[in-house]
Amino acid sequence: MNDVDVEFMPFYFWTCMSCSLFTVLVAVFDLCALMKHVTMFSEDIFAGLISLIFIIDGARPIIENFTESRLTLTNCMFEALLFIWTFGLATYLSSFRRSPWTFRFVRNFAANFAVTIALVSGSALAAIYSNDTGLRMLQVDADFSPNLSLSDGSKRPWIINPAGMDRPFPAWGIAYAILPAIGFAVLGYLDQNLTSVIVNRPSNNLKKPAAYHLDLFVRGALTLPVCAVLGLPLSVASTVPSITHVISLTTYEVKQLPEGERKVPTKVVEQRATNFLIHVLIGSALFLAPVLKFLPRAVLQGVFFYMGIASLTGNNLFDRLKLWLIWDPAKYPQYHYIQKLPISRVHLYTVVQVICLRILYGLKAIKETSVVFPFFMASLAIIRKAMRFMFTEDELKQLDGLPGEDEEEDAAMSKPDIVNLDVKEAA
Repeated sequence: MNDVDVEFMPFYFWTCMSCSLFTVLVAVFDLCALMKHVTMFSEDIFAGLISLIFIIDGARPIIENFTESRLTLTNCMFEALLFIWTFGLATYLSSFRRSPWTFRFVRNFAANFAVTIALVSGSALAAIYSNDTGLRMLQVDADFSPNLSLSDGSKRPWIINPAGMDRPFPAWGIAYAILPAIGFAVLGYLDQNLTSVIVNRPSNNLKKPAAYHLDLFVRGALTLPVCAVLGLPLSVASTVPSITHVISLTTYEVKQLPEGERKVPTKVVEQRATNFLIHVLIGSALFLAPVLKFLPRAVLQGVFFYMGIASLTGNNLFDRLKLWLIWDPAKYPQYHYIQKLPISRVHLYTVVQVICLRILYGLKAIKETSVVFPFFMASLAIIRKAMRFMFTEDELKQLDGLPGEDEEEDAAMSKPDIVNLDVKEAA
């Protein structure tokens, strides 16, 4: 924090504690109910943004390899090969359940562990040729300790001293920390609730009750203070992993719909075991540094890229973007809004979403503007309401809703797709 001449870690402590207070107040005063103003317009943009981040951050290092002078063409080509292998194998195996090959239990096993199989096979392939190609591996510190060093060169302690690490922390710094805390609280509110709303879509047929306010309260009262005391990164809802987790637990059935064959979710295995085991394995990874250092970076980039692509499934924004590549109107998939609206109105609505998505990504990517990101994210609901001047109510109803809503108008008004706080939540 050179710009304001305060130590970073104590400042981070007070920022997290202020964010914790704001998050608890949001839960206590029932402010999750404001999500009723958020529609699928905002939901699809947010989910698309997170997917786009995974896709770009996954592919960018592989592309940038070819511009680095210190890497040989052999290095670049082999890392690109591992990236493509990991992504391609994970994609193929994830749909292997619907193929006619081998026995059913083999197909199910391959589909359930597609990413793991792709990661292990990519790492094995790298182990065979790594000596000849100079392949870069994941860099993991062998010591289980904080990495940040103090002014005297020693590593910082585990517990953050809010009064100052190297020198006394000024009282005005505590008040100054409120400013970034507001941004963190807004972003955490949107990230948590939008992720919950996406996971709890009625189309997923989840059975267990919702816990929007409880989730935020636990995050504010327990998780954020722990992050503050230990100097850990702020916890987030992890939209893409959450979506891919639900997808992995979902049983689909291919049905013939007016727009063609589509996978329709019929059942989600709702339990706590997988979430618990996932985080146990994440924790145990801290002690597996000698093993993790053999994971090629290119293989991990392929996994991130796959997660970004896989999470686009069911995103209406990207479904409509595909329409731009179809020039023959007779070949349009028979989505409910295509049957009732001119295609020009559909494209205009998509353009507005793409512009918002581009602005969000630009705000996030540029350091100087990243502080504005959570507030523009919150303004999407206002932009959606302003679109009433561009579209009729019927057009917005078709473009910003689900099939069948017009047949059940009263039910839709009391239980909108993504804003109903009584929707079911997976454990």
